[in-house]
Amino acid sequence: MVGIISYGAYIPIWRISRDEIARAHGSATMGGERSVASFDEDSLTMAVEAGLDCLTGMDPKEVDALFFATVTSPLEEKQAAAMIASALDLRRDVLTADITGTLRAGTIAVKMAMDAVKAGSAKKVLVTAADSRVAVPSSDLEQIFGDGAAALLIGEDGVIADIEGFSTVINPIPGPWRREVDLFPRRFEAKLDTRYGYLHDLPTAAGMLAKKLNLSPKDLAKVAIYGPDPRSILGATKVLGIDPKTQLQDPLFSTVGITGTPHALLMLVAALEQAKPDERILCASQGEGSDAFVVKTTEKVEELKGTRRGTNYIKSKMMLPSYARFAAFKGVLDTGWPSQLPEMPRSPVVKYWRDEKAILPFYGMKCKKCGEVSYPIGRICMYCGEKDNYEIVKLARRGKIYTFVHDYLFGPGNIQPGDGINPATKAAVDLEDGCRVLMEMTDHDLKEVKVDMEVEMTFRLLHERAKFRHYGWKARPVRG
Repeated sequence: MVGIISYGAYIPIWRISRDEIARAHGSATMGGERSVASFDEDSLTMAVEAGLDCLTGMDPKEVDALFFATVTSPLEEKQAAAMIASALDLRRDVLTADITGTLRAGTIAVKMAMDAVKAGSAKKVLVTAADSRVAVPSSDLEQIFGDGAAALLIGEDGVIADIEGFSTVINPIPGPWRREVDLFPRRFEAKLDTRYGYLHDLPTAAGMLAKKLNLSPKDLAKVAIYGPDPRSILGATKVLGIDPKTQLQDPLFSTVGITGTPHALLMLVAALEQAKPDERILCASQGEGSDAFVVKTTEKVEELKGTRRGTNYIKSKMMLPSYARFAAFKGVLDTGWPSQLPEMPRSPVVKYWRDEKAILPFYGMKCKKCGEVSYPIGRICMYCGEKDNYEIVKLARRGKIYTFVHDYLFGPGNIQPGDGINPATKAAVDLEDGCRVLMEMTDHDLKEVKVDMEVEMTFRLLHERAKFRHYGWKARPVRG
């Protein structure tokens, strides 16, 4: 039977207290905190992080297809999934697809993955889902939204949870929408959308599936469902006839927020992290209808516990000091980043294309004469001077800082109100494979950076030139 082989997740390190958001606008607080993508993060980079987590200890070359689900892709006419596949070091002949336009894109991607495996056109399909939505300042959505990503590897061998069935229903209600020219999502009438959209669609899809599989609410150990807000999720549990105290998977609202497209899958990941063998979990999304599927865990679910970071990312956090910093990160306060002045010495697009194998999947070179590993890839060994005598090797993603500098003259280009100029920290990092690389640092406290600090590589937006977004790897303190 087709099922889930592995899972992964990613939550940005940054959080902002909802009290801080409310204080900035003089409004009521919903309590708790929400996750916030950093200034150099977007849905593409978060999908890479979740994918890396999902593929921990696995050979990425075994993946046959990658689907990327989102409503906030940073690219309108360029396939983000292809860049994600390159960063994850998948094969060149994998099928890639961006699935977007609806908040149930993640569950649609799961259905596509199931069908591909059942049809025999792919043995393993990686589903990634991520969102970083921007809400109208001072609106309730600014407190409700959260940023994050989830990933599932779908296949037939080594399954930790069989997918027993899938159902779907469509309902083109006005609902939330966003045009190409809009920065913020729009709503018709929230109460109408909830009552005649969410509270109708999700129970309908779940009910169809329960009838198909001959299941009752008591047969479900956990229910991982998307909802536009916590109150709506509780309303759905009543319609579904489940106990919110024992069966509802924590919606993660108090610590993360509602992440949009990945949210149902993120809750499923959280449920699988705690699941025991032979337990059934219902996962359901909503958006212009609803998708629902049920998984039944196998004995192998125990083997995966503790091997993925998953929702443990929630425990690793740094608080944003002000609403102004939050607004800058979300792009509603212009700081001039990532756009750079033409004279700034940043890499040209043609170099990005030429060196793609080194930049995205992070490969270096190993000299066949002296055996030293170096980065970037060049014709001549920087250690012994040997010419055109090397092999391309995958570089390690962890290491220690050899030396560093805080560069105030050529920083990331963002001046945060109330916090002064934030310099770019440049560090020479000795990777575990012996390669020394010069990296920009991110997600760090300037006062805590020191020699011999352990760091790990993280996929981020580096800069923008000629309106092209340059992605690559930075170093961050090891999380968790």
